[in-house]
Amino acid sequence: MSESLTIAITDIVGRWWTDREANLPQLMPLEKEEEDILRWVDSQVVCGNIAEYQHCLGSWRPDFLIEMDENGEEIYRITEINARFVFNGLMHLAYGQESLHQMLGQNSAFVTATDPEKVDASLPPPIHFPRSRIHCLLRYQVLQGAFSLFDPRYPLHLLKDAEAGIDIHMFIRAAEQRLGIKPRLITPADLRLLPDPHQASGYRLCCVVESTAAAGGCWTMVDERSGEVWEEIRQVGVELHQHELAGLGRELLRQVGLRCFNDLRTVLLVHDKRMLGVVRREVPRLQRRGVLTPAQARVLLAGIAETLLPASAPLGALLRAQPQRKDEYILKPIRGGKGQGIVFGDELSPAAWATAVQSMAAPGLVLRSAYVVQRRIVPVSYDMVLQDSVGRVRYPLVGTFHIVNGELLGLGIWRAGSGRIVAISSGGSWMCSVVVRA
Repeated sequence: MSESLTIAITDIVGRWWTDREANLPQLMPLEKEEEDILRWVDSQVVCGNIAEYQHCLGSWRPDFLIEMDENGEEIYRITEINARFVFNGLMHLAYGQESLHQMLGQNSAFVTATDPEKVDASLPPPIHFPRSRIHCLLRYQVLQGAFSLFDPRYPLHLLKDAEAGIDIHMFIRAAEQRLGIKPRLITPADLRLLPDPHQASGYRLCCVVESTAAAGGCWTMVDERSGEVWEEIRQVGVELHQHELAGLGRELLRQVGLRCFNDLRTVLLVHDKRMLGVVRREVPRLQRRGVLTPAQARVLLAGIAETLLPASAPLGALLRAQPQRKDEYILKPIRGGKGQGIVFGDELSPAAWATAVQSMAAPGLVLRSAYVVQRRIVPVSYDMVLQDSVGRVRYPLVGTFHIVNGELLGLGIWRAGSGRIVAISSGGSWMCSVVVRA
């Protein structure tokens, strides 16, 4: 599944603006500012300032649910791809698996399902910066995957704002302990642009720091007008919501886009909850073109939850169907995360359901408040113990797996809870996987 999904999305994103037959921008419309920046990114690929998408996929974390088919077999259904925040769940996984590894010991009948081994700081540097990656000596090492996203030879900045974040703070500590570098956490208010004709982009991207002594090996200057000390940003990890990206303004966003290692095409296209609907629609075309094998095409169609795009024929057919069919579907915010804003069809009256679905095809759709329709997965429940005081409970599981620059790192954490929607941020529990020792 991981390989098939990566192949399909890489091909789709790579021809987003050029495939007139597929008409992908019409299939999944973006805000004007988002379309402008992505078209600009595409122009920089032609200029050689940004790599083709296949070389800078960044960090993806698909979520999946498990349901039973008619034969009583467990079926895994991918329900969304989380790719807006680069370290989303990676550090929980790394430390969780490392703790399990230490707890189980060498004589246990079980081993961790994902290799948590510590990173080797002597790894060879990448040949090209910023768009290539360190090649992992051990392919499935979680921390290796996180550290392969950037070049450790250069100072690292991390850009965030409203999102409190969990993994990003764990990452900063891990980078300091294991690579000997201290990433600097900055906000959009810290960013500055310095015109520089010697730079290919015409600018140096900088941030405000307390003093030149705090620069940590970066190029610095003192701005004569403000007296501020500016530190140059060579590479940056971005954890901003879509509206926060738009709030940067055109030129600042362009300069961030040139230097961020979680590519803007990943943030604005792959993270969008409509992307799974695009993939399902494109599978026959991908197979005809030889991008996917017949087996890979079958895997994707079986493994991706039915996701109906706004104004599509399948969505129109659903609207014309019997009203009670709404109970088989959910409405999911296309720009959301953490389960926020998901509405179950059985929570709406037939009239409210019809109004919500019809609004998805209305002109001038505001993407920040728009939904995609997805078939509701009725997940399997499993026996587990999450708290000693509660004892054994029976809950469904939400699974994850991590893909970094096209490489599968392994199974991520599992989430569990009593509610219909399970998120760690809203009190859900999490756990790591073990497998029987071979």
